[in-house]
Amino acid sequence: YPHYKPHRETTVRQEFHLHARRLLTMSSQAVRRWRATRAIKSGGFVYHLALLQLGHDTSIQTHSTFSSMAEFIEVCIESFAKAAPKHHHLVFKSHPLEDFRFPLDKITLQLAKQHGVADRVHFVLGGKLAEMLDSSKSVVTINSTAAQQALWRGLPVKSFGDSVYNKPELVSMQSLDAFFADPKQPNIQDYRMYRQYLLATSQLSGGFYARKSRTRLLRKLVDMMLSDKDPYDLLTVPIEEQKAQLRIVS
Repeated sequence: YPHYKPHRETTVRQEFHLHARRLLTMSSQAVRRWRATRAIKSGGFVYHLALLQLGHDTSIQTHSTFSSMAEFIEVCIESFAKAAPKHHHLVFKSHPLEDFRFPLDKITLQLAKQHGVADRVHFVLGGKLAEMLDSSKSVVTINSTAAQQALWRGLPVKSFGDSVYNKPELVSMQSLDAFFADPKQPNIQDYRMYRQYLLATSQLSGGFYARKSRTRLLRKLVDMMLSDKDPYDLLTVPIEEQKAQLRIVS
């Protein structure tokens, strides 16, 4: 296909080099992640968590006003330096699949120095989100799905992009300056109702990366695909009248 134009900006060769470098540096990144996480946990300071995403992903390029993660980092640091209490810290957590085609960790450090908050800004290379959220005061994101974990915990969330949870009852409508100064919590009852609605209509328990998760997911998916009613219509049908579309006979 000589005239085919792929949706990716990088070539296959470039993708290979990026992933090869990521594979070769996994051990050193794990050490850096452990050190950064330990410093944050043992620091005893209040911190806000900024969730970074893949800058080349459609969720950023199409569903936000940002063109790169560097722009988002700069907006966060500038506002944090200006409005956050002086004893607060700001933690940036990179996406687990970040290939660092742009040196986000170095960019973060440079911007923090420019705004005079280098001693209060931290960068964590991926890792588990739950342990970072458990001690966080608030979460700032563009439109990461991970923000729903913060909402589930009742944490204040500031969202910039288009997302299914970007609603005034759930995320903060404050300016970023006001959010860093005094973040407002979401309406927990509204979020629980919204979460239940998502689970009943568009979300299924399971996953693609483990056999048991796939089995659980596909079993439910078959019924939904073969049903003569879509999930939204089923909300009006009593549970006892809903029928399984697939029966496994041993």
